[in-house]
Amino acid sequence: MHKVSNNEAWEHIFDDLKILGSIEKNGFFDISAEEIKKRDGKEARLMTKVDHKEHLPKVMQENSLSILAIQNGMYRIAKTDPFIYIQQEPQCKIRVIQQPKDLLSIDPLNLKSESAALDIAMVSGMMDEVFQEETQLTIRGRLRGELSFTLNGITYDVEGVQIEVDGGYEGQSTVNLVEAKIGYRNNINIRQLLYPELFWKKQLQGQRKEIKSFIFYYQDDIFRFIPFYYDGNTSRVLDAEEKAFRFERKSSFTLNDLEENSKILVDRDIPFPQANDFEKVHAVFLKIANTQHPTKMEVMGEFDIVARQYDYYLNVLKWMGVCTEFQGELCLTERGEYLLSLNIEKRLEEFVRIIFSEPICFAQLKGKKQNENDFESYGLQGTTIERRLQTVRSWIKYFNRFFIKGVPKQGTLF
Repeated sequence: MHKVSNNEAWEHIFDDLKILGSIEKNGFFDISAEEIKKRDGKEARLMTKVDHKEHLPKVMQENSLSILAIQNGMYRIAKTDPFIYIQQEPQCKIRVIQQPKDLLSIDPLNLKSESAALDIAMVSGMMDEVFQEETQLTIRGRLRGELSFTLNGITYDVEGVQIEVDGGYEGQSTVNLVEAKIGYRNNINIRQLLYPELFWKKQLQGQRKEIKSFIFYYQDDIFRFIPFYYDGNTSRVLDAEEKAFRFERKSSFTLNDLEENSKILVDRDIPFPQANDFEKVHAVFLKIANTQHPTKMEVMGEFDIVARQYDYYLNVLKWMGVCTEFQGELCLTERGEYLLSLNIEKRLEEFVRIIFSEPICFAQLKGKKQNENDFESYGLQGTTIERRLQTVRSWIKYFNRFFIKGVPKQGTLF
């Protein structure tokens, strides 16, 4: 029996309810969770989870539409763009700072979750510099509330919708709300920033404290704070005000230090990698480790990746032998758990040793002629070979960027 995809289910809904015509006439269309589920039995919670533009149903992408929650179990479809777009590289000079001293309960170079990354950013003094005053953690978690806003001329009156704040930091003159992510995303739904900001502006109305919002990315070992701004109708990030930090590292390892491994450490029964962004591979690895009973859809739905690419990233982790899948759940292998215990410098060194134990990858690294028999073991031929080698080359560039010898000190906060 054919299993109906989310895209097909949305097409059925649009056809049955003549949604495009209603939007053309009224500017928007409101739909309930019951209406979403009644045709193909799909849960509205999953059908409407659109954290990134890549997750929009095809029919909405083709018609420049979006969907946002306005009540518990009620959603508004309209011709709006509720996404903000972020550059992959920090848009400012990265401050290299000293690690906090005398901390035993948290390793600044081995942070596995968003909350841990936020906590070390606070105790290290990063946040005081970003928020321009001393602050205290006063908000964290989920709540429900009321708010109202306009986006591209469409009004959204929101009531009873779940609002989540990863970290809220209050000082003498500001309340700073932070949406945290491990790993880079090229876009984020403003729901994750605008809903908390407007809720707390309403809660603290008349208190003379400025409410600010920030996107916080922990990208490998870089801490990025990117201000979010809403002007009453549109939203954007303020690149010019971004601040980025990283802790001073001690490792002197480089790819030039790598020697050929006589033992192949990758699993050649897994397809050869075709995921160019290794930073995202690393972030997916951490997300699996930090999620209870993680499924493929649950983990990969957290990233700006289209569904057809989910297996590309997961297969890299399986190929390296750090992740497996059992009864529908993802889990780290013994090797994966070991790598997770290492700080980021040592973990990426181990990733390098695993990856370049594959002769195909090592030959690319050293500029040697490829052995065609190595490709045959993966069933690769023709133009496919060059596309897969492009992945290896992108990884080489990534690791070369990470392992920089003699990073100059650019100041200290201590």
